[in-house]
Amino acid sequence: MRFRGPILVALAITFLGCEQSTGPTLDAVDDASLAQFAEHVSEASDVRLPSLGALLRTSRETIQAMDEGTTAAVRHFHAARRFAMAAEDSLEAGNEDAAKRLSNRSYGHALQGILATLGPDAVTEAVAGSAAGLARIQGRIEGRDVAERIAARVERIAERVEKAEAKLAAGEAVAALHHALGAAKAVRHLSPQYVARKSIKHATRSLRAGIQAVGDGPTEEEAQALRRARRLLNVAKKKLDAGHPRRSVEAAARSIRLSAGVIRGRSTDSG
Repeated sequence: MRFRGPILVALAITFLGCEQSTGPTLDAVDDASLAQFAEHVSEASDVRLPSLGALLRTSRETIQAMDEGTTAAVRHFHAARRFAMAAEDSLEAGNEDAAKRLSNRSYGHALQGILATLGPDAVTEAVAGSAAGLARIQGRIEGRDVAERIAARVERIAERVEKAEAKLAAGEAVAALHHALGAAKAVRHLSPQYVARKSIKHATRSLRAGIQAVGDGPTEEEAQALRRARRLLNVAKKKLDAGHPRRSVEAAARSIRLSAGVIRGRSTDSG
């Protein structure tokens, strides 16, 4: 059973009243132990935390298997690729504000493409997966001595899950998916090193798939996107080696976005 709003109250009692407890004291939860547990939750098959990458791969496979009815999805995925490329152009030109706006538009089209391809059931499953992940984390820290900043991070995850559930109930599928993915991402980010390693693996697979998709005949736009993706993948590896996992994740995410745009473009092009 999940607990939401009361979590901070319960944890405050843990912070302030441990010396008054007469029962056995459970082990404290620190950053390292929570990170290790978060990795387990992220990989648990009975939790099924949603991820944007997995949903995009499923969408691509679904489109490839369908003969018709994917016009709206294809349009959204093509727009996502264009905006992702424009975001990289803006970022390399030093215009971070424009890059963020364009990246957000790319992300929005990707979510709409997923919904158009997979339907509302995929959103329901994503929300349920994030709620299950939250429940595992809350169960881990309940009744234990935990730092206030860790409790606050878990509370923010709970808020994202509550928003996802509320949007789903209101019929706002895209918003529900956005919040579900945000909550799942926050669970994974309880272990930054894990996220960085997984992101680099994902970026590597995406780059290879992009190169395979274009074969010997890439367009100029595709070739440019894949060159940038390779450069960003190398940056991600260097940042992780240097002890900067969050920067590594940022570079890997940009690499994935570019490679995935090429793959989706090839898989959704007609003829």
